[in-house]
Amino acid sequence: MKRAVYATLMCLFAAMCFVSIGMAQVEEIAIGNTFGVGARTMGMGGASLALADDFTALYWNPAGMAQIQKFEFFSSFSHNRANADTYFAGDETTGTSRSQLRPNSLGFVYPLETRQGGLAVGFGYNRPQNFDYQTAIQGIDSGSGTDFSGFAVDEMNINRGGIGIWSFGASVYVTKRVLVGGALDFWQGNSLHELDTEATDILNVDNQWSRFRYDDAIDREYSGIGGRIGFLAHLTDTINLGLTFVSPVELGVDELWDQATVDVYDDGEKATDATSGGQAFDIERPFEVGAGIAVKLLNKQLILASDVQLTDWTQTRYDPAPADDIPKDNFEAYYAPTFQVRVGAEYQIPVIDTHVRLGYLLDPIPFIYDLDDVGTLDVRNFLTAGVGKIFEDSLKLDVAYMLGTWQQDRNGLTIERLSHRVFVSAAYRF
Repeated sequence: MKRAVYATLMCLFAAMCFVSIGMAQVEEIAIGNTFGVGARTMGMGGASLALADDFTALYWNPAGMAQIQKFEFFSSFSHNRANADTYFAGDETTGTSRSQLRPNSLGFVYPLETRQGGLAVGFGYNRPQNFDYQTAIQGIDSGSGTDFSGFAVDEMNINRGGIGIWSFGASVYVTKRVLVGGALDFWQGNSLHELDTEATDILNVDNQWSRFRYDDAIDREYSGIGGRIGFLAHLTDTINLGLTFVSPVELGVDELWDQATVDVYDDGEKATDATSGGQAFDIERPFEVGAGIAVKLLNKQLILASDVQLTDWTQTRYDPAPADDIPKDNFEAYYAPTFQVRVGAEYQIPVIDTHVRLGYLLDPIPFIYDLDDVGTLDVRNFLTAGVGKIFEDSLKLDVAYMLGTWQQDRNGLTIERLSHRVFVSAAYRF
């Protein structure tokens, strides 16, 4: 009888992703986690709303496409290496990393005319969200007053995948200095979450349990339709203003899951259980608005740019909720509005006709773990640098590097994250 009770408690324990790191709600991976597209833009910290002068304008600000005066074919790849150091149970530290090379952008822009009133259309793919990261925990659970105090914990939490957007858009000069554009977006992606946890009674703190193992896998497919509208104004020959509106998106989710538990007792007896299932639900993403400014100095050799992006994540909704224990006000209670800030600079070195770039990206994490401190959000900080060169007025190559750092403290568990992102883009115009 006692073993049956123990097994039930362990299943509850596993469902909470280990009592030592459990929390009231789980962060929704499809919310936030923006990655960025285009090496030129990301070298400038993502500040692009008032520039938007290559194919990635289709994502950043579709109004900018009409600035492109030749047919452009664009491609971009990104490599991400995500490191995580986990501090668990005092001085116990576990490091892990995950790296992945993925396509970042692919598409074209076709200008129908190049004079005032001209029109440009674009079609292609941009991948702005990335889920490739993992964390690990190893050490003795030093918590007191729980059924699992003193157990040796060994856990690996792996996430992979991302969400991309297929878009078709158009841009037009409505006056000599004002452009308007829009895009129809088809969201598509996937995510795979794998959690492997094991607790071992190496200190003999329990008189029945020897070891417990829990494996959980959640495989998702995402799809949805949305759109965006952009405005770009050349206030003067040296000052641009950009404004974008991203429509709400009803992101459909098809989810499959598998769970398995194994209990091993001191006398060698073993109890196993496995279950699987599937479900479908929607994540209703909120309206987003962005604004940017770009200033060109030193005979346009120096460009300074800055963007802000507002998203009120409290307006997100599940329909229906993916789990019974997720309340109707989940996003209102556990999420907050965010201001993403992007600043950058680009300087053209005349002697070698090469552009060098620097930037900074502040990306708040919208999920709130501590409801008593709703005014404080975890913030991801990224420093960026890049270089670009145009060959024979037709081939443009750009490379960018982003270094990101942030820290999360959760119920005695501290995770220090470090990311290295490299973007390589090539554009051919003719």
